[in-house]
Amino acid sequence: APVIDERARSLRSRGADVIVVVAHEGGFCNANAGSASCSGDIFDVAARITEKVDAIVSGHTHSLVDTYVNGIPIVQARSSGQAVAVIDIPLSAEGKPSGEAFAEVRPVPVASTPAYAPVDSIVARAAARVAPIVKRRVASLAVPLDRDGSQYSLGNLIADAQRWAGKGDIGIMNNGGIRANLRAGELTYGTLFEVEPFANTLYRLRMTGAQVREYFEKLLAGEEVRVHVSGITIGYNPDKPKGERIISLRLPAGRTLVDDAFYNVIVNNFMATGGSNMGPPSGTRVTPLNIVDLDALIAYVRTLRSPINPPAESRIFISQ
Repeated sequence: APVIDERARSLRSRGADVIVVVAHEGGFCNANAGSASCSGDIFDVAARITEKVDAIVSGHTHSLVDTYVNGIPIVQARSSGQAVAVIDIPLSAEGKPSGEAFAEVRPVPVASTPAYAPVDSIVARAAARVAPIVKRRVASLAVPLDRDGSQYSLGNLIADAQRWAGKGDIGIMNNGGIRANLRAGELTYGTLFEVEPFANTLYRLRMTGAQVREYFEKLLAGEEVRVHVSGITIGYNPDKPKGERIISLRLPAGRTLVDDAFYNVIVNNFMATGGSNMGPPSGTRVTPLNIVDLDALIAYVRTLRSPINPPAESRIFISQ
């Protein structure tokens, strides 16, 4: 909010008449209950804005947002072309705002339409050019890997791959970065690309055992588990207060974490730079490794015996 205020003041001082905020931050609303039902980061930000902002276009949560907070219309048009947001800001003949902005989200009707040849030909040419890469065989999979619940085999496999590639003691993968399921059978570059399409790069976090504990307390402070881990198992109690939820942290061979020992923790750049409030504790030494996450996954699965049976255990579990 302070950043938005500062930018709005700066823009208006340079002659801007209208300020629209575009934010990769979102939330959720009950469409039938009004703004009182809305919750999420974008609403917390909007409530703290003090400068004149005419509209906010939100994102990230792939949800329907069509409401007003702090006098500011906020819209988010779901995802995948399901809707379109329309913002109407009345202007005078001189181009100055002349009334309150109006916004709404309109659903896009789904209809079966015939193929449009000019577009089809562009898509066909592009698909043909990348086909040798997309269809390149990497390995084979014994069982399908679906993203069911908060802990699943595919997440374990990716966390293992990143810890292996980064030569770390512990690996952590955010669930939001796992974008597709995997079918049993042949694994190709294309199928693995669908799982990790962002070209995130890996980072090494140099932490003490005490910092590792602090970090996991932060990651497990929410209502649901949003990460997978490698090289460690975590017992936690979600009924305890935030910051006091960790019951056990176990390394391989039953070893426990030592507070003043140092550990290398491998994460992607999204987490290392604080995405979704998943940044490491202050004082952590952060080193970029210049390894793309997809490259790490491909290289790792090639070291495994095919057909691959990924680890299915829950590494983060409820404990009393």
